Amino acid sequence: MITVTERENPVDMVELVETERLFLNPLETSDWRIRRVVRDKIIACSQSLPDGLCLMVFEAFRSRARQWELWKPVFASIQTDHPDWPRDQVYAEASRWVAPPDGFGSGHQAGAAVDLKLARADRTELDFGGAMKGLSGVAPTAWPVSAEIRKNRDMLVQAMQATGMVNYPDEWWHFSYGDQLWAEVTGRNRAFFAPIE
Repeated sequence: MITVTERENPVDMVELVETERLFLNPLETSDWRIRRVVRDKIIACSQSLPDGLCLMVFEAFRSRARQWELWKPVFASIQTDHPDWPRDQVYAEASRWVAPPDGFGSGHQAGAAVDLKLARADRTELDFGGAMKGLSGVAPTAWPVSAEIRKNRDMLVQAMQATGMVNYPDEWWHFSYGDQLWAEVTGRNRAFFAPIE
């Protein structure tokens, strides 16, 4: 079980702001708060990208109420599609697509996760295959995709990993640092950041 190191869990939230190499896309949110250390890693990643490429952020901090809004329809859809499944199996499948808001919650609730992709300097998005937040087979980062899409996914993952952030394997767009997912992926038994609310 992963626990949180309280002494390393100050709520030090800052606003993400656009730069020449970092864009904010308001498709999902207008709340751009995130942990300072995560913001610094995102900025460092954007500055390390090859000329002409930028990061486009779609979501950072997410309140528990917003997490419930995302969770409920996914859970209901899976339950409808699989009426014979027991509740715990529906819960486990729904958890692949949206972090359950109860308990430890998502890295977004901790201000430690970000959803993003690569874009060109003119704000056109690179092709990553499938819709961001799409509940489909192509969402997993390692899913078989075309050579161009694989190149884009690998470039994004490598650039983010170089700053110490980790990718959620079921979502090519989701990266975090210091949260429960990060602790699991890096083999730690302690996360730095717990949900804020």
